[in-house]
Amino acid sequence: MSRLKIVAVFIAVVLILGLLAAGGAYLAASSKQKKASSELKTAKDLLENDKTEPAIALLKEHIAKYPRMNTTPEATFLLARTLWEWKEDHEEALPLFERLIREHPGAPYGRQALYYKALALLDKRPYDEETRDFFQELREDASVKHLAFIARYGLALADLDSGSEKKAASALEDLLERSLPDELRDRIEITLGELNLRLLFSPALRPDQEYYTIKRGDYIYKLAKKFRVTQELLMKCNNISDPKKLSIGQRIKIPDIDLSIHVDKYSNTLTLMNHGKFFKKYVVRTGAYEGQTPVGEFKIQNKKKNPRWVNPRTHKLYPPGDPQNELGTRWMSFQNDMLGIHGTIKPETVGFYSSFGCIGMYRKDVEELFDLVPVGTPIKIVGKMNPGLVEESEALGYRE
Repeated sequence: MSRLKIVAVFIAVVLILGLLAAGGAYLAASSKQKKASSELKTAKDLLENDKTEPAIALLKEHIAKYPRMNTTPEATFLLARTLWEWKEDHEEALPLFERLIREHPGAPYGRQALYYKALALLDKRPYDEETRDFFQELREDASVKHLAFIARYGLALADLDSGSEKKAASALEDLLERSLPDELRDRIEITLGELNLRLLFSPALRPDQEYYTIKRGDYIYKLAKKFRVTQELLMKCNNISDPKKLSIGQRIKIPDIDLSIHVDKYSNTLTLMNHGKFFKKYVVRTGAYEGQTPVGEFKIQNKKKNPRWVNPRTHKLYPPGDPQNELGTRWMSFQNDMLGIHGTIKPETVGFYSSFGCIGMYRKDVEELFDLVPVGTPIKIVGKMNPGLVEESEALGYRE
C-alpha cells in the first residue's frame, strides 16, 4: 500500500473516530439534558401538589449536579422563590437571586430576581446611597411587572426617612391607585396608614392648615361639634391634655378630615377613608354566618366608652369592665344600637367569621378608631363571605 493510501486511511479512521466520539458526546449530553429536564419537571410537579420540602431538596440537588445546564437558571429561581415565599427564608433566598442577577442579568429569571432583591432592600433602612441609586435606576423599569412600583415605594420610604413626609404621602397615595401584588399593597397601606396618623396628630403649624383662635365661651366639646370632629382628636392634634385649660387667643389646629368607613366581609377588613382617599386599614371580624353582618350603607348612631353588654343568646347583662363583656372598651352602633363596631375580649377571633353580626376589632385599633370618627360617620359594608376564610373559622371553632 502506498504511503498516500496509508495517510488517507489514517485520516478516514481519525475522522470516523472523531465522529463517533462527537456522536457519543452528543448522545451523553442529550441524555444528561433529558435527565435534567425530567428532574426539573418533577420538582415543578411537586411544587404544584404542595409537596414543598421534597421539591426544595430536588432543586438544591439539581443546581449542585448541573451548575451549567440550561435548566439551572429556572431551577435556581424556583428554589429561591420557594424559600422566599413558602419558607419565608429570605437570608437563604437572597444569594440565589443575586446569583441569577450576576450570571444572567438580561435573561428573564435574572430580571425577575431583581424584584425579590428590591423587596429585600426595602427592609434595610435607612438606605445608603447605593440602595437609593438602585431604586432610582429601577423606578421606570417596565421589564418586570411591578418592579418599578417597588422602586417607587423604596424612594418614598427614603423621603419619609429624610423628613419629607408630605412628599412621601403623595407618592404612597399614587401607588395605591395602581394594580399591585398583595404583598406590596399591604406594605404600602401599613406605611401610609401610620404616616397619615402621624400627620393628623402632629401639632406642628403648617401654612396650608386651618387654624382657629380661641374666644371667650369656647369649649372643646363646642368646637368639636362645630368642626364635626371628635373631642379626642381635637385635643390630641393640639397637644391639649386638659380641655378646661383653653386660653383666649390660643390658636388650635382644625383637623382636615371628612371620614367614612368601608367594611369588606370577603377580606374582613375595615378601611378608613378621608375625603374619599385611603387613610388607614384595620383587620376585623364579622358575622359567623352569611347575613349576620348586613351589607348596605349605614352611619355611626352613637358612641360609648366602656359599654355594658347584653348577651343576645342568654340575655344576661354584663357591666362595663366585666371580663366576660364581649364589647370590650368601645362601642359605635350603626343599626338601632343592636349592631355596631366594638372591641373584643377574644382578640384571637379578629380576622375570622366569629361574631353575632357586629364588627369586632383589636382593642388598640377600636380605641384609635373611636377617637377619630364622630357620630354620623358613613359606613358602607360590602362583600360576601370568603369560602377559604369560612373553612379556617370553622376549623378554629369560631363559628358556633
